Amino acid sequence: MAHLASGETPTPQLAADRWTSYSVTVWAICMLGFAFDIYEATIMQLVTPLLIKEWGIAPATIGNITTVSRWVGLIGIFVFPTLADLYGRRPVLVLTILGYSLFTGLTGFAQGPLQLLIFTSITRITLQGETPVGMIMVSETAPTKWRATALGGLVGGYPFGYMLCSLTALVVVPLWGWRSLYWLGILPALLVLWVRLGVKESPRFERVTSAMLTEGLRKHLNIWSPIREYPREILIATMLYFFYLFTWIGWSAWMPQFLANEKHLGFQTTASYLSIWMFCAIFAYYLCGWLSDLFGRRYVIPGFILPASILLVVLGYLDTPSSLFWVGLILNFLITGSFGAGLGYNTELFPTQIRGTAVGTAFTFGSAAAASAPAIVGWIATSHSIAAALPLLALSFFLLVPMFLFVARETTRKELADFVGQRT
Repeated sequence: MAHLASGETPTPQLAADRWTSYSVTVWAICMLGFAFDIYEATIMQLVTPLLIKEWGIAPATIGNITTVSRWVGLIGIFVFPTLADLYGRRPVLVLTILGYSLFTGLTGFAQGPLQLLIFTSITRITLQGETPVGMIMVSETAPTKWRATALGGLVGGYPFGYMLCSLTALVVVPLWGWRSLYWLGILPALLVLWVRLGVKESPRFERVTSAMLTEGLRKHLNIWSPIREYPREILIATMLYFFYLFTWIGWSAWMPQFLANEKHLGFQTTASYLSIWMFCAIFAYYLCGWLSDLFGRRYVIPGFILPASILLVVLGYLDTPSSLFWVGLILNFLITGSFGAGLGYNTELFPTQIRGTAVGTAFTFGSAAAASAPAIVGWIATSHSIAAALPLLALSFFLLVPMFLFVARETTRKELADFVGQRT
């Protein structure tokens, strides 16, 4: 990786002091993109009990479909952020949302587990590629002193999409069946695509591109540069992605089945519970991000994670609807609250010049391992119960505490680096 002359690389205070109409627009559009990302992912979670009954398959089969499709989606996690370093953040965002909007609709035509696996896997290539690119663009355009809040609120699009899917399921599934959720998923995604066509490119990306042209440097694909230049940061980011995603994927993929069948709450009650939990989670993302901007991630994020790890174990021993609702509400609030500010941290570890490639590399490695969570939980559920798998998820989440306390350096309210060799 070529380095620019040190005298030519002062980092500008781009949008460091206040929100602008541009930064707000970028944040809002990317947040909507996150919402429709999770809409598609939530469909599988909500219809799992229906698929098991309609197709006569074991819970482990759904777990395997979810795991394999996420592994296939790793192609998108690696490829699209890397392309964003070469061609820009905006065109890659447009490409990813066009892809997953079209393939979400096609998934509704699946006639069995194999077809469901194929359609879901293709969808996830673009679906999982959108997430890191959206985070990168928001991190580069949000005010420095409110960056953690912006990243937390960005991921706050997830519960909005989850609620949208859950509430839609309450209405359309009894009328037209589970396939209608996939068919409806194409409409809002295309709306976001239209809006994204009017978003300008990231000023940081444009500045780096201009500086490289001035120096006579060409952009080229170099997937080894982040590992060579930032090995410690790559390792930290990979571990953070793994612990977060293993816990979240295992939790979210099996919670509907856990409540509806294992705890005998039924589909309607489960969908209602999850909708309320996710509505409250919207505030959790902003709260954790805001507190992180004020006091730093080092202590705020462990303050969310530690009690959540304990409650993950407790939840498996509860049986009454009221206790499941309230403990689940608090638990989901704590898990989701740390998610946005915690995952967004990884975009701050690397310079703009290789941010997409670096984040994509760490995200790919972390997600590859974390994608095993649905299958592992499914195997445990088949032989024992979903409740028996919750301590494993709790352990994964708990390991984030020493990571933030003792390993990850603080980057809150620090200006992002733009070029390889600079440090925040």
